Amino acid sequence: MEQLQCFCANCEHNHACRCGAGIINMDKNGACRTKQKRGLGMLGQKFEAAQDFALASDEKTLVQCDCTQCLYNKSRLCCSPSVTVKDGAVRTKCATKIED
Repeated sequence: MEQLQCFCANCEHNHACRCGAGIINMDKNGACRTKQKRGLGMLGQKFEAAQDFALASDEKTLVQCDCTQCLYNKSRLCCSPSVTVKDGAVRTKCATKIED
């Protein structure tokens, strides 16, 4: 998946707004099940953002999706050209989801 952006404020996989998980799982409501909280929490995320870290490419990241109401879900895989994941009020969710 190219153009995958993550704006999660406390995830072990978030490196400068790029996901290093390799496989991302979204549940039926579009919430990210791959999120893993950092040991130092949001402070740890700020330290990560301060480092000069960049993933070479996120094209090998696979987005598996159980959200059957999303137009981008094709056989449990996201076919959107870009995906944005960000924190919601309760969960980290896919902001790209378009319900049909």
